[in-house]
Amino acid sequence: MKKRPEHLKLYDELSGIIPFISSYLDTSAIVHLALLSPDGRIRLVNPTLADCLKARPEDLADQDFLGFMTIPDGETLTRRLASPDASCNETFLLNLVDTAQVPHSLHFRITAMGDGFLLLGEPPRLDNQNLQEELLQLNNQLSVLSRENVRKGRELERTLADLKKTQALLVHREKIASLGQMTAGIAHEINNPLAFVLGNVQVLQRDFDDLLAFINTIGDALPEIEALEPRLHADILAKAAEIDLEYLAETLPHKIAANIEGLERVKNIILDLRNFSRLDEAERKLCCLAEGIDATLRFLGPLLHEHGVSVTTDFANLPQLLCMPGPLNQAVSNIVANAVQASVPGQTVQVSTRLEGEDYCIEVADQGSGISPEHLNKVFDPFFTTKPVGSGTGLGLSITHQIVAAQGGRIEIESLPGKGTTVRILLPGRRQDGSSSTKEEKHGSQ
Repeated sequence: MKKRPEHLKLYDELSGIIPFISSYLDTSAIVHLALLSPDGRIRLVNPTLADCLKARPEDLADQDFLGFMTIPDGETLTRRLASPDASCNETFLLNLVDTAQVPHSLHFRITAMGDGFLLLGEPPRLDNQNLQEELLQLNNQLSVLSRENVRKGRELERTLADLKKTQALLVHREKIASLGQMTAGIAHEINNPLAFVLGNVQVLQRDFDDLLAFINTIGDALPEIEALEPRLHADILAKAAEIDLEYLAETLPHKIAANIEGLERVKNIILDLRNFSRLDEAERKLCCLAEGIDATLRFLGPLLHEHGVSVTTDFANLPQLLCMPGPLNQAVSNIVANAVQASVPGQTVQVSTRLEGEDYCIEVADQGSGISPEHLNKVFDPFFTTKPVGSGTGLGLSITHQIVAAQGGRIEIESLPGKGTTVRILLPGRRQDGSSSTKEEKHGSQ
């Protein structure tokens, strides 16, 4: 036996409750009928109301009836449905908007029906037909304007949000441009005297080695000197004791070597500073991911020490990546800094690189507090932060997202509250001619 459609079952039920209205369900061209659930969702409509809304009755089932109204009229109906005396003979005007966004004005009455409501509507009737048409036309225009105002309001909100993002990015670009200029000046001013001092100390180490070899030669000849010139032998031993020659011969090479090591470290810091803050480099160039990330992590050393957090690295042997190195280092710095700040003393942040198909992947994983699900889709919004007031601007991840997107990449975040967060930067592997590298080329370069 063929199953009777659900909306026809509802017709049968309604006809059984109100027998005298059953003739209107399918035949009336005037009465617009809707049966609503307590929360305002459509259980059924008759063909007249469905035609008014430019839809089939079965397609309207379970849709929100308020979605077919202007905002003010939706609020009016919501108040009436919530009223204890919702059932009354009083008629009120509602403006419906069909699926083609054309408004229609109808007079409605409400009747409580079981656990829902029955709405009976009809077009307005005025003695003066011209006045009726003018009023309906004005009402329709107002309805359209109301919906248009809502649409434009939403567009304005989106525009304001885009302006905030643009403003934040412009401010950041000004800062990184200034930092790039300052870094170039500092590196130049320090490199010249540093190279001079380092060269001199290296020469001093060579000359001291020669001097020490000469002293050792004299030391080897002391027995012969003692036999030939006892007094000279005694003077040499006395002077050696006075200057503690044995101590000098043992410690000075270590001190000179330590000085050279310290100067080399300063030299590497300047190099790291240049590698990290290539912020004035707006064009793409080939770079080694591991070198840039290493430099970034060294500059984050004070932050790691402050929070008592350590960093481990696992860098795959990857071919050089065509990218904008300075901004990319800034993006990695922002992500690692967030991971460190979300961790507790004793925890570890893991930073790794690898290939995922054609993409270069930079992954930062922490064991920190994690991100709650309601905040996860907001972390890239400008000015959004869960940190205490004064502890963060909410721009770090937003700028990071802009930097990665500008390089044709994307960011993925996985997080569980109390379990930690993993952030992946995925960048397309590109050659200098702009074409994608093949897997064979990449594996051949490793």
